[in-house]
Amino acid sequence: MPATPAPFALFERSALLPLHEGGRRLPCALSMVAAPLAVLEGVAPDTLSPEEADLLTDGFAPARRQSFLAGRRAAKNALGFLAPESSAREIRILPGLLQQPVVHVPGRSNLQVTLAHAGMAAFAIAHPEACPMGVDLERAAPDQLSALRAQTTPREWALARSALPGDDAGRLLQLWCLKEALSKALRCGLTMPFSLLEARTLTALPGGVRARFENFAQYEGIALHAAPFCLAVVQPHTARWESLEGGMPPHPLREWLGEIAALG
Repeated sequence: MPATPAPFALFERSALLPLHEGGRRLPCALSMVAAPLAVLEGVAPDTLSPEEADLLTDGFAPARRQSFLAGRRAAKNALGFLAPESSAREIRILPGLLQQPVVHVPGRSNLQVTLAHAGMAAFAIAHPEACPMGVDLERAAPDQLSALRAQTTPREWALARSALPGDDAGRLLQLWCLKEALSKALRCGLTMPFSLLEARTLTALPGGVRARFENFAQYEGIALHAAPFCLAVVQPHTARWESLEGGMPPHPLREWLGEIAALG
């Protein structure tokens, strides 16, 4: 029988990892959080602003409470690097008109966050508004394969099967994550046909893939896969992570994804 994962409390990893574009240094910070709902509810008073606490109604199902609290925790951890003068409770992340997260930081007006969640885990990147970004985090489920395949174009599927190692489930999940992350960078969410988000090129990386897009050539994405999780980050293709060469994904992400995969 497979080993049962050991219980865990609060998993948190955060890092400041700037981007460079031309001669500009763009401050960015990353955070990943995973925890049982009871743990997240215990730390919520230190995390949520009063307005965010009001959003967390008793009508939220447990899974919705989990994603809300883990996402806010990860987002506040990341934003704390870029706005160290503000406490987590002073930073407000409220839904915009399209339900996108909108950041309000005292004395600042140019910071935003992109976040995603899956199961007990959440991931967020805090970034300047000048550098639009999007992320996605997914946990594989056996019953999702046909839906993922239906959202994959024939050209993408041929590219994925020739360029990416692993099984079809992993390839499909990476393609899905890349397109959902791109939709967040574009601020359109899942309202547009996924065929418009088609990947044009796929290049294998250690543990994942780098992609460029057919209709949005100004963006580039990376997806990392550590079963059962997949994580994707999309950013302008001219922006590069500090101290990393060749378009490689930032090293902490590979490590963190492996760690949450080991948690089960």
